[in-house]
Parts: sequence; C-alpha cells; structure tokens
Amino acid sequence: MPAHFDLVVIGGGSGGLACAQRAAEHGAKVAVIEPQPLGGTCVNAGCVPKKVMYYAASLAEGIRDAAGYGFEVALDGHDWHALKRARDAYVHRLNAIYAANLERRGIAHLKAMARFDDARTVVAGDEVLTAPQVVIATGGRPGVPDVPGADYGITSDGFFGLERRPATIAIVGSGYVAVELAGIFAALGTKVTLVIRHERVLPPCRRSCAASANTTSCGRPTGASSGRSSASCGPSAANRWSRAWS
Repeated sequence: MPAHFDLVVIGGGSGGLACAQRAAEHGAKVAVIEPQPLGGTCVNAGCVPKKVMYYAASLAEGIRDAAGYGFEVALDGHDWHALKRARDAYVHRLNAIYAANLERRGIAHLKAMARFDDARTVVAGDEVLTAPQVVIATGGRPGVPDVPGADYGITSDGFFGLERRPATIAIVGSGYVAVELAGIFAALGTKVTLVIRHERVLPPCRRSCAASANTTSCGRPTGASSGRSSASCGPSAANRWSRAWS
C-alpha cells in the first residue's frame, strides 16, 4: 500500500531541504527522496569543499609571501591526500547534520532514485509515495561540450574526487568556477593552462572585478586574448573578483 504524505520533495539539496523542513515546521507530513549525500552541490561538490581548497591555496601563497614580512618560513611540499581526507571528513559531518535535522523534524528520507507513476504518485526504489504536493528540486549538473575527446576530461565535480594533484592541467572555461580552480591548482604547485574563448575571463562580471582577475598577482597580463593563459602566480588575482563583489 502506498505511503501518503502531505508533501514529497525530490532532491536533498539546499532548495529541497529548506522546502521540506519549512513544511514540516508548519505541521506537514513530509518525505525527501535523495539517493546521494544530503546537501546537494553546495555541500558536496561546490561552495563548502571549494572554500576548504581555497583556504589551502591562500595558506600556500601566504607562506611564500611571509619572508617579505620578516618571517623565516619555507614551503616544503604539500600533502594533497591529507587535505582531501580532512576536507571529505568535514563534508561527511555536514551530511550527518542534515540527516539529523530531517530526523528531528520527523521527515522521512528515502535513499533512492525517484520517478513519477502519475501526477500525485512517486516511486522511490521499492517504495510508493502519494502526496497532493510534489516538489522537484533535483538541481543541475555540469555541461560537457559535444566535442571529440571531451570524455577524457573531468568536470568541476570530478575535481573533488582527485586522489592526487596533477603536475599540469588544462582548464577549459572563463567563468568563476574555472578561474577559482585555476588559482587553487596554481597555488598548490600545478602548472595551469586556462583555455578561453572570450577576450577576458569572467565575461558576465562587471568590468572592474573582471579586469582585476585578468591581471596576475605578479602584475602581468594573462594574455587572455590569445585564447590561452598561464596561471603561475597563485590565487590572488584569480579570486580578487570575489572580494570585488562585496
């Protein structure tokens, strides 16, 4: 027999969880269907783990700059595995907090893929759920261009699965994700080539912050108009755009 709910939410990311928890606080019987770790892109493959990587890159850059401020320090390598292990443990802790929040509010969590049987019936694995209201909050996924060889690359999601830091890497794109990843890789010791099709990086951003990001922290232009630019001076310029927004 189907289990009846007031609301079924398909997707356990930021939007789906907020919707489900708010409805439960108002007395609704709610179910969330999410086969992947709770928290969505932001927690698992976006804002949260990216900031951990950004902080690591900033520390590396700070160590290199420290001598200019009178400190006697040296950057003696970097343990990518240790960083990934600590970052993943932090994300797993957040996943557990989200799960506990659902349990505390009496929200059912089904770890399965969902499909509609009809407009008010959702099938999740072996479970059948009915509800007068169903919210689809499945989010999105990175777009991969339909070009030969694209299957040899990884998306930004794959960045967080890397078990080792590559010695060299080409990043295709000029948006903020590409620029941030380029800066992080470069600061941690990877030789980075940023491949773009626009005249400059961050084309959607206002010109003041984009102009800042188009100059390296060493004060040299990136040569974006050539379609290839080498990020070799750390994340300062690549991430100045984020401070320009605030």
